Amino acid sequence: MRFNMDTVRNMEFINVLGMPTSVLKYGEILQDTKSMFLVVPGNPGVVEFYDDFMSHLYTSCGGTVPVWGVSHAGHVLPPAGNQDLYKKLSYEVCTLDGQIRHKVAFIKENIPKKTKLFLIGHSIGCYIILKILDQLEQPIGRCFMLFPTIERMAVSPNGRIYTPALKYLRWMAPLLVSGVGLLPQGIKTWLLRSHFKDENVPECVHSATEGLINPFCVSNALFMAHQEMSKVAELDKTLVENHLDRLSFYFGKSDDWCPPHYGEDFKKLFPTCDIRVCEMGYSHAYVIDASLHMADIVAKWCQDFM
Repeated sequence: MRFNMDTVRNMEFINVLGMPTSVLKYGEILQDTKSMFLVVPGNPGVVEFYDDFMSHLYTSCGGTVPVWGVSHAGHVLPPAGNQDLYKKLSYEVCTLDGQIRHKVAFIKENIPKKTKLFLIGHSIGCYIILKILDQLEQPIGRCFMLFPTIERMAVSPNGRIYTPALKYLRWMAPLLVSGVGLLPQGIKTWLLRSHFKDENVPECVHSATEGLINPFCVSNALFMAHQEMSKVAELDKTLVENHLDRLSFYFGKSDDWCPPHYGEDFKKLFPTCDIRVCEMGYSHAYVIDASLHMADIVAKWCQDFM
């Protein structure tokens, strides 16, 4: 089935806990809408990174199930004219705990209680989903946890590298981004495309990365990442067990944020859990190399639970 994606796609800013929040929607919720997908991103939490994934998921499900995605607070600047207010708002909502409250508030304020939610988490988005399940009033159809970072982040291969960098050097990034921001738009675009020149990167990744080149957004994303290293430590086994019948996990085979033995350990703890392991070698940042493939996987996977 073919769709005019311009008519079903809508990118807008919605105030959530006082923060203008970037939301991407494929399809609207109507009175007879029984179910929908909601994407909770990784970090950086710019929902535009997931545009190709979301649009393909929407079409793969026949255009009958809305697919929405909500950015993390403070990771996307609103249009000019609203930015001064945005920057004056409390940084508290941009913390990891703040992002959890932010997602609960978004769902309660924008999604009807009767609409069944199919939650799709990526990376730290999976941790956020686990933390919000007890607070939601909507029926939960399924939670698809893609390349999940829900435990032992600081001691993962990437965590060992980034933890000290985030602790001592993250202040440098906003300064560097400020310098890049002064460059002419054409040069910034050229630098970005040169960075991705050897990869077949979707246009939405270029656009999302370009929008992220802002000191305020970079600072928030890195501070959240710094908190992830300390807060996402031991697996909350009780929380997982309480919601096991609603959880599906997709682990990578070469994921330096969630190495294969994490998935193996998880399977031993929860042998009845719905778990799949990526056999195609997709990267943790699947939006760069496998958006359409992952959308196909989720579209077929969800058929057992719709």
